[in-house]
Amino acid sequence: MQNIDRTSAEPYYLQLARIIEADIKTGKYAIGDRVPGETELCRSFDLARSTVRETLRALEQQRLIKLVPRRGAFVADPAENQWKLQVTQGFLETEAHSPDRTIETSVLRAEFEALPDFASEGLGLPRGESGFVLERLRHMDGKAAMHSTNYLPADIGALLIGKPVLEGKASLNQTLASAGFSIFAARREVAAVGAPAEVATQLGLARGAPVLFVQSKSRSEAGRVFDFYRSFVRSDVVTVSVDAEAQTDDNSTVGDAE
Repeated sequence: MQNIDRTSAEPYYLQLARIIEADIKTGKYAIGDRVPGETELCRSFDLARSTVRETLRALEQQRLIKLVPRRGAFVADPAENQWKLQVTQGFLETEAHSPDRTIETSVLRAEFEALPDFASEGLGLPRGESGFVLERLRHMDGKAAMHSTNYLPADIGALLIGKPVLEGKASLNQTLASAGFSIFAARREVAAVGAPAEVATQLGLARGAPVLFVQSKSRSEAGRVFDFYRSFVRSDVVTVSVDAEAQTDDNSTVGDAE
C-alpha cells in the first residue's frame, strides 16, 4: 500500500486522491464498487477526517467516485457526460481528468484592465477599478463546448502570472486553491439565451443560436468574492446538471457507511 509522503509540499488530500485514483484505474475497485469510507481511510493513512472528506470531494469532482449520503463512496461510470454545478467544481474540470475525454483550452485573453461595470458589481468593487480578465475557449473531444470569461480582483489575478493556467494547461479553480483561495460558497445562475455574435463565432454557431448562459461568483471562507465569471455553453455538446442533496445533521455531505 502506498503511503502519504509527509515531507512533500503536496497537500495530503491530493496525495490520498492519487492513491485511490490509481486503485480505481488499475482495477482494484470496479465501477459500482464501494471504496473505503472515511473512518477506514483515516485509520489506514493516519489522516484527519476533514482531510479525507476533501479527498473524497476531489475524487467526486473528477467523476471518479459518486458520494451517496449515509452510504459511502462508489466508483462512478466515466461514460456519463455532464457538467455538475457543484460549489467547488469548474466547468469541464472533471472531464479533464478522464481518460475518456479530450479537453483542450485556448486562452484568448489574459490581462489586467478596467473591469466592466457588471463585473465590478459582481466582485463588489468600485466601478472602473482595474482587475484581471481571463477569457478562454474550451473544446471537448474536438467540439467547441464553452466560451468563458473570468473576472478577478487585481491582487487575485496577480497570483496567476507565470502559472500554467494562463497557457490553458491547468485548472483555474485548482490554481486559485493552491494560492489560498478555495471556493467556500458560490452563486450560479443559468439561463437559455441567444449566442452573441463574437461568442457564436467562437463556438461555431450562427448568431443568436440557443446556448446556456451561466453566471457565477465564488466566495472564500472569509466571505470575499474572488472570482466572477460568465460562460456560454453549447448544451448539444455538454449536458449541464445541478446536484442537490439534503445536509446531514453533522453538516457533512458524505455519509460514512461502515
